[in-house]
Amino acid sequence: MKKNFEELYKAFEDRFRGSRELVKERLKVYQPLLAQVPRQAEGPCLAIDLGCGRGEWLEVLGEAGLEAVGVDTNARMAQEATDRGHKIELQDALEYLGGRPDSSVAVVSAFHMVEHVPTDYLIELLDECRRVLIDDGLLILETPNPENISVGTHTFHLDPTHKSPLPPALLEFLVGQAGFAETAILRLNGAPMIEAGPIERSLHLMFEVARDYACLARKRAAEGSEALAAFVGTATQQPPADMAQIKQWLRSADDEIVSLSDGFKATMASTAQQIQQLTDNLAAQSEMMRAGNTALTNTVAALGKQLKDIIKDRAVTARDAEIERLRQQIAEQEIASREQVGSKEASIQERDAEIARLRDRETGLAEQVEQLSSLTDAFRNSTSWRLAAPLRGMKQLYRTVLGQPRDHAFPGAPFADPPGQTPGS
Repeated sequence: MKKNFEELYKAFEDRFRGSRELVKERLKVYQPLLAQVPRQAEGPCLAIDLGCGRGEWLEVLGEAGLEAVGVDTNARMAQEATDRGHKIELQDALEYLGGRPDSSVAVVSAFHMVEHVPTDYLIELLDECRRVLIDDGLLILETPNPENISVGTHTFHLDPTHKSPLPPALLEFLVGQAGFAETAILRLNGAPMIEAGPIERSLHLMFEVARDYACLARKRAAEGSEALAAFVGTATQQPPADMAQIKQWLRSADDEIVSLSDGFKATMASTAQQIQQLTDNLAAQSEMMRAGNTALTNTVAALGKQLKDIIKDRAVTARDAEIERLRQQIAEQEIASREQVGSKEASIQERDAEIARLRDRETGLAEQVEQLSSLTDAFRNSTSWRLAAPLRGMKQLYRTVLGQPRDHAFPGAPFADPPGQTPGS
């Protein structure tokens, strides 16, 4: 099933216009005007709201003691108002007003409705509003304010059913042409002005202040009274397109910028002079540092040479001391060697003398042996040796029987065998 935007309009309003509570709170700004509406002595005081939508304004009218009737062609939008007990006429605004008698209505209002209709329709609608209003009746037409740059270039076009923006001067002109004697423009529903610099204030004024406006009108102005102008003077916000104010702020910003620029230039000149002085001082210090570095390099080189010489001298001294120590050690070893050689030579001489003595003794012993050998031979050849032979045999037998050594038998016996002789030999 196809949908059209009219079916989606309630959801669109809920999202982009705000909640019922928020919208109703905004509408309370008109309560002082409603209090000025003359009440009839007989019968109810009728207030008609064209394009009533969800019915927030109908509640405000009822709270002000007026009999409120809402007129709308969108049944989905009006259903919420009907559910809240408000009287709703599902009819075209021109058709509904055309069915009302002259001078029968105290208040005619249209909140965010006139931007949805063509200009010719609006002109005819204003004529009908003037016809049905009583002489002191009040007309309220609220619409988006295209003076606000954000509204005129962006938010107004969020709603595809909007025809074209209506600048305040244009709508006030059309209302005046419809025959309303007193008109005024009330700018509202924007952020309050801020305390800031001139540029930020200018941007805030053009983009944030007075996002909506209302064209207020009376069919006949009270004698000597400008009630609408007085009310607007206390409740309106500053025009976002107040070019005189914006130019004044921007001019003050220019003056401030020029002053800051002059001060900046003076500061820069002073800073440049200081920088030049610092540069000159730095150059002089750099030259001093270079000279100091050169002197330091030369000093380090000289100290290095001196250190090398000292190290060399110390090495030579250490080497000489080592040579002297080695010389002393060699001398000591030479002395010790000489002493050892002398001791060995003495030992050799003693040994040679002992060998000579032994040789002399050997010679004497040889001579004695030779003498003994001659004596032995002479003895064996004697008669007594031969006669003692039996006795020597008995001696041998005795030693054998008794187990005595031969050398111990009859010690010193004259019959002992001479060396190398067997018994009886």
